[in-house]
Amino acid sequence: MSDSNDPNQRLGEAVDAARLDMGLSKTELASLAKVARSTIAILINRGQVPGRAVTRARIEAALGWTAGSFDAVLDGAEPTLLSTTEYPLSGAKKVLVEQLSQISQEARSGAATAEALSKRLQVIGELAESAAQLATRTR
Repeated sequence: MSDSNDPNQRLGEAVDAARLDMGLSKTELASLAKVARSTIAILINRGQVPGRAVTRARIEAALGWTAGSFDAVLDGAEPTLLSTTEYPLSGAKKVLVEQLSQISQEARSGAATAEALSKRLQVIGELAESAAQLATRTR
């Protein structure tokens, strides 16, 4: 069991909770952060905070945390999240988002085409009705 009074272990737990919330494995988080998997594992499992500022910043960014969130957690605060538009996604989620965006665009395009065809069919129907009325008058 971890010592929740230990700031380093608290940071490791916060990183692990954020990773799990994002649905990422340790390997996926390491890949997103462009750090070694062992760096993530050591941080989460042992509470050993990376010494290099660039490494800490990469992990913060991969978790969707603002710069300085590691220090905030070490000081007893909560990490600050980036806005949802800046939140990083795993590879699989990025593919899913891209595919859903394409489907949405195709649906909008299809709806616009259907609307144009509907208007065209309405005009054809009106013309046919006018022709039918004309044909009945000329008898």
